[in-house]
Amino acid sequence: MSGKRIAIVTGASSGMGREFAKKIATTDVEELWLVGLNEEELNLTKQQIQKPCVCFSLDLTKLENLETIKQTIKESNVIVNWLVNASGYGKFGRYDEIKLESSIGMIDLNCRALVYLTEASIPYMEKGSRIVQFGSVAGFQPIPYIATYGATKAFVISYSRAMNVELKSKGISVTCVCPYWTKTNFFKRATEPREQVVSKYIVMYDPIKVVEKAFKDSLKRKELSIKGFVARSQVRLVKIVPTKWVMGIWVKQQNLTKKYKKIDATK
Repeated sequence: MSGKRIAIVTGASSGMGREFAKKIATTDVEELWLVGLNEEELNLTKQQIQKPCVCFSLDLTKLENLETIKQTIKESNVIVNWLVNASGYGKFGRYDEIKLESSIGMIDLNCRALVYLTEASIPYMEKGSRIVQFGSVAGFQPIPYIATYGATKAFVISYSRAMNVELKSKGISVTCVCPYWTKTNFFKRATEPREQVVSKYIVMYDPIKVVEKAFKDSLKRKELSIKGFVARSQVRLVKIVPTKWVMGIWVKQQNLTKKYKKIDATK
């Protein structure tokens, strides 16, 4: 296979997507395709990278935009050396506080777009190519009041690990990055317009450090990348503690039973 060696990074307009794009720019890729919603922020990412970049300001919840990227890959003489699916969002709250279109949007972006771009890119990958999927520690357990978001990340983890096995014969690796609470703009979208659902954070990680570990783990072709002792401990713990207890501990820790009883009483 011959062609320009590129990296495709979604969610590149901010946060961990932007940081991952900067890391990939230090590799032997010749061009980066930066995908995100905000054109101005994408251009800011582009300015921080010392390699040619092509910006795609697209809403990946829309099928036609996914098809645009697929067609662009097909029509270009490229090798997809890296694919980083960092786009995603969450909404916190009880099911009836979150608009149905927002819940479906989480599924469309966190799951459908990720699968679409993964399987659209694989035919243009070669031995040594890498796929990085952004899951979450939230995907290892059911989380009341963050139900749909957690479920989408459980899908990402399961899909990524299975695809890592399927693609081994092609020499393509899949690393699923599972951050814990991390300082990004994620929380602004997750909590608006309601009051904070999550009131207690055991620890808050630096996105740059999360990405540094994720980048190193992807170079080592690791299946999972989980930054931090607290995050790794929680993942291990939820494997052995009954799921009912895990959910109960979460609800009690965040005082959510009391919170929602109060809300119901005012209705």
